[in-house]
Amino acid sequence: MEEKIAEIYNYIQERCLWQFHSRTWDRKENINGTMDYFTKILKGEEVTRDTAQQKCSYADAKILVDELKVKFSWVNELSSEQIEELGTGVKDKLIDIMINKSLNLELNTPFY
Repeated sequence: MEEKIAEIYNYIQERCLWQFHSRTWDRKENINGTMDYFTKILKGEEVTRDTAQQKCSYADAKILVDELKVKFSWVNELSSEQIEELGTGVKDKLIDIMINKSLNLELNTPFY
């Protein structure tokens, strides 16, 4: 599964901008929202899209899922547990690298 997590992570890094918000709280909100919807969409679960943030996260996740199903055919063969593991693994890796290990000091500036 680690190899699959790395493949999806690399794809997101190359093609998606939603993880690059300017503040830590913004990045966390976007990464968590998009990856949570990613997991739910892949599992075929119903999702709510009541708020503007939910709609945005859903749209980003839906596009990502559609692209990954074409680019990585193995995504279509994952069990529910594997989808959960994949979504959590990618989300954890994004948060670790994009927030925890970021050298961008402006992520935590209190002036905004």
